[in-house]
Amino acid sequence: MKKILFLAVLCSSIAIYKAQGVGIGNNNPTQTLDVTGNTKLSGDLYFENPGTYTGPSTNSYLIVRDNSDKALKRYVPATSDYSAINSTIYHITNITPGGIANFDTKIPVSKYYLVIGGFIIRGVNNDSNIKITSSATTSQYIPQYSARSFEQNGTWRIRFVPNNNRVFHQNPEIRLSVSVYRKDMLTTVNQPITFDMNGISGTGSVPAPALP
Repeated sequence: MKKILFLAVLCSSIAIYKAQGVGIGNNNPTQTLDVTGNTKLSGDLYFENPGTYTGPSTNSYLIVRDNSDKALKRYVPATSDYSAINSTIYHITNITPGGIANFDTKIPVSKYYLVIGGFIIRGVNNDSNIKITSSATTSQYIPQYSARSFEQNGTWRIRFVPNNNRVFHQNPEIRLSVSVYRKDMLTTVNQPITFDMNGISGTGSVPAPALP
């Protein structure tokens, strides 16, 4: 009789355990396993067919492993010291009429990619009447400006100059929209895509680049 009673109590305990879940650092678990705090992981972590999360991003967090203590921790992009993509506006004033030849951003090439997304050119004191001077033989050349980023001595540099040896008629100021990408968080970096339009039409099509 005692054995039967013990078995009944044990089965009842298992039923409660399954219904309530297991709480670690949490007396009121809401999931099968509800852990409050960090979890140490010494080996690899595998998820089988995790599926696609369809809820709002504000309700989800990433789990990362801190290699310093092997602990699983919650990664919150909004409060993180870094993110995959950072956006910066460079407002550069009192530039020589020849433009910017080599502007050092001090952003290390080893960790980041730098892309110029767009620009606005103004004259002194935000004057919109900025013009390009040139000889009669080159006045119709387009595009008027060359804006690019390049690598030199371990950092990203910016070049922004008028084309065809032209210059601004006054010292301009330039606002550059710059995006900075962390290299270790980019899944795919494609090689340049070259396509010959063959001078026939203004339409074309190429295979899509490798995308995650």
